[in-house]
Amino acid sequence: MKHPAEKRSLNYARRLRIIGFLFVLPAFLYFVAIYYFPLFEAFRMSLLEMAPGGAMKYVGLASVKKVFADPLFWRSLVHTIFFMVCSSVLTVILGIIIAIGLYGVSRSVLRNMFILAYVLPTLVSLTAAGFIWEWIYHPRFGLINYALSLLGFSKQPFLADSIQVLPSLIIINVWVRIGFAVLIFFAGLLGISSSYFDAAKVDGATGFTLHKNVTIPLLLPQITVVTFLEVIFGFKVFDVIYVSTQGGPNEASYVLMLYLYNNAFRFYHPGRASVVAVFMFIFLLIFSLVQRRVVKGRRYEI
Repeated sequence: MKHPAEKRSLNYARRLRIIGFLFVLPAFLYFVAIYYFPLFEAFRMSLLEMAPGGAMKYVGLASVKKVFADPLFWRSLVHTIFFMVCSSVLTVILGIIIAIGLYGVSRSVLRNMFILAYVLPTLVSLTAAGFIWEWIYHPRFGLINYALSLLGFSKQPFLADSIQVLPSLIIINVWVRIGFAVLIFFAGLLGISSSYFDAAKVDGATGFTLHKNVTIPLLLPQITVVTFLEVIFGFKVFDVIYVSTQGGPNEASYVLMLYLYNNAFRFYHPGRASVVAVFMFIFLLIFSLVQRRVVKGRRYEI
């Protein structure tokens, strides 16, 4: 027979678990409604297709076969991966360089002004950024082409040329996203004890060697987080491309999200759009698992 005090302790622990469950329940229901239910619907819809008259009929893997047999899907995937990789790499590298530069600024007022300048574009939506840069890239009235003409160079059709369009769009994305990376890396630098840098300087490390052997290893957690978020953000890019080029010219900037959007809302193929959504989910899930496995348990010596 249990002691009364032990019973009270068990009842108290049980009440705590129930209270904790009730606190978590709203968030759990929110995730089910906003994330898990649409995900389940995407899997279900990938097996259906719209019949004449608007009714949905079961087609099995027919939509999957049609999507994978479409050359535009594979071009969109290549463009998406190129955009994702270039945008992520540039954002991380430039973010680290800028954060290190800001860390070296001694005057706090000047440093805060620079931080504000880098963070402001982050507050701009990609849709608005697309419109802004569409004017900056304008072949006749754009700021960049005006500067090129002053320097004696010919004007460039940045968003109308098949070769230049993706790099031009990547620049827009980096412009918007780099402020976030700078903030994360700068906060990481502020959390590093100056004793690490002092010890490295005593050993003769300066400049690039100092940052390569001390700063970068200590910033690895922040680099991992920023890289992961930028990969997800770049893989799902849509807004800036939709408002700037809508996949042109000649489908040179066609990405997976645009392929999904057009199939869902222009061509009325919800089954194919769901196949693309499921494909993107599986791709990002695999990437997150691989990234977690690579980073987990890794230790770096300085």
